[in-house]
Amino acid sequence: MYFTTLKTDKQGQHLKRWEAMEFYVRITKDANNFLIGFLRDEAPAEQPQRYRRYKEIPHVYAAVELRKQENGALGMAAFNGLVVLEVRQLMSAKVCEETKRAAMTMPSTLATFTGATGTEVIILVSVAQAGGTLPVTEPEAELFYAQAYQRVAHIYDAVLPVHVTRMTPLLRHTFLLPLDTFPLVSEQAVPLRITGSEIVTAEGGDADLHLLALPEQRTAEESDMSAYLNYDRAYDEAVLQVGARLHGVKHGTGAWFKRYVTGMATALFDKGWAQEETVCHLWNHLKFKDADGMTEDFVRRLVETVYDEELAARKRQPPLAVHEPLMQTVIRRMESRYVFRHNIVMGYTEFRPNHTWATPWAPVTEQVVNTFTTDLQLAGLDVWDRDVKRYINSTRIRNYDPIDDYLFKVSGRWDGKHDYIRALAATVPTDNSEQWADWFHTWFLAMVAQWQGRDRRYGNAIVPLLISEQGQHKSSFCRQLLPPELRTWGYMDNLSLAEERPVHLAMAQMLLINLDEFNRISPQKQQGFLKNILQLPTVKVKRPYGKHTEEVPRLASFIATTNMADVLADPSGSRRFLGVRVKGSIDVSQTPNYEQLYAQAQHELEKGARYWFDDAETAAIMEHNRQFQQQSSAEMFFHQYFSFPRSEAEEGQWMMTSEILQTIKQRAGAAFQVPAVNAFGRALCGNPDILHRRSKKGSEFYVKIA
Repeated sequence: MYFTTLKTDKQGQHLKRWEAMEFYVRITKDANNFLIGFLRDEAPAEQPQRYRRYKEIPHVYAAVELRKQENGALGMAAFNGLVVLEVRQLMSAKVCEETKRAAMTMPSTLATFTGATGTEVIILVSVAQAGGTLPVTEPEAELFYAQAYQRVAHIYDAVLPVHVTRMTPLLRHTFLLPLDTFPLVSEQAVPLRITGSEIVTAEGGDADLHLLALPEQRTAEESDMSAYLNYDRAYDEAVLQVGARLHGVKHGTGAWFKRYVTGMATALFDKGWAQEETVCHLWNHLKFKDADGMTEDFVRRLVETVYDEELAARKRQPPLAVHEPLMQTVIRRMESRYVFRHNIVMGYTEFRPNHTWATPWAPVTEQVVNTFTTDLQLAGLDVWDRDVKRYINSTRIRNYDPIDDYLFKVSGRWDGKHDYIRALAATVPTDNSEQWADWFHTWFLAMVAQWQGRDRRYGNAIVPLLISEQGQHKSSFCRQLLPPELRTWGYMDNLSLAEERPVHLAMAQMLLINLDEFNRISPQKQQGFLKNILQLPTVKVKRPYGKHTEEVPRLASFIATTNMADVLADPSGSRRFLGVRVKGSIDVSQTPNYEQLYAQAQHELEKGARYWFDDAETAAIMEHNRQFQQQSSAEMFFHQYFSFPRSEAEEGQWMMTSEILQTIKQRAGAAFQVPAVNAFGRALCGNPDILHRRSKKGSEFYVKIA
């Protein structure tokens, strides 16, 4: 088992590979420059700034071993079968040691050690699938890790003296290089078997994990941790100031507790702290939470009182709550305690606490609204849940577009040297590799253009169709097209076409829909419903709990996989598919360089690159797709008994559909089951090789009886 450390500087990224036991020895002492020691011991200042050498500290990847790929991206070399848990904001070295010892009572704990700041404990938990195996590819490992994290964190909550700090479950989760003189290690750790997350193999399909997409969550960013450390140093300074003022007051009495909390709130107000930041730090640092009457609500009320009085004193006005309208009070309290944003893609409001304690974004559900209402009522406000909903669902909440957010981050970063889109297409082995690469390039640009809403008249009606025997990583390739930031909520591979409403809703919220096992879609669905939705630029949806139907832009593009070659049922609609016969296993061992991939797409679109197929390309696609066309028994008999002259100058005759069927019946006899005349006529009209015309009698075809 190998861990990977990553350090980034002006010269680029520097990877180092550590054998596990070598790593445990390394973290027992600081580097010669005392990098971690200074991080822990740096004296607090009146205006604390970020630790100036913070970026010099390497980041550690424990769950996965990484390697630098040819395209410059970091790819997974191996999954270590570990889940990384963190317990943050511990009060002292003693609590850290107690947490470490408690974690080692679990037989699945491989190692545990104190983190870089000295206030967190990192726990490495050994896990495996139900059969004892581990995922091999990164997409499979990502999904397995996400489910394993949820189960492992819940189990360790019951064992540790404090709760596990919930983080977004990412396979590539990192922590700063630790420093622990006595890390605890168990080489005999028994992997915790995670049942219910085995690789599910659909009938005749690829071996892939089919799990519900995790909701989009906010990862604890480095800036969050840096800001928290700065706040923590200021808090320690306030503790010394308040302690000096309370010198001589009998410790442990109710009066002391109240004066201490009030004094801390005043000191932190003077430092310019937000109200919720003060409540959060006070409650999480208090060492006398078991005192009579000492609850989080009690601390919150004291802090609110101090802030209202201090604000009123500075403005020489009565307390704010006396004069402001009830709704203004509700909004002020809500915005001081939480941060809100309206996710315009998912169509709901999200929230997170308004402090630097790293916390993921979560949707505002009915249960959350009830919690908000209860907290406001406990604060003495006469409000109802409808008052809270009125604010939550108003335009006062800022809009947030996760797609624009991601594309903005990568915009302008393309190196201009390599064609990353065609290189990604090249990982699919096929006979017509150059043509496929060009088609895939155009489709990829169309997918990004669809997200950006560049053309509201037409939707991305083209569907790449990967065709091969099972086990060639078709579904894994489709899943890897989206970066992890978008994949967790924007990718779907289990869409049912049985009902229109969920399909339209998925098209409005998803970014990429994989029509897995395309052969299961009936010819009637292909020629009707599917043909219609592929060309839609907008969709009309009624969101969950919505009261009216909305017309919203379509976001989703489609891709498809199948194990059968004859899957296209509509000859005229075959232009909507990019059939590619996969000749071997698709290379999914390297993680795509997503930054360069999407930066290239944006650059080309901004320069006016064409993201649609012209007439010549469409004709070539239809000709290419004829090899994947379904043929009914009637069409097979037709090809057996008739030929198709190229023009009327050649020998032949005009025959109606019914006449053709009658001729086939006479020749084939009882073996021929006569189909519906209209359906058979439409099939012949869709064949570009057959001359046809419309006469008073109906459709006629120029054919020659063999």
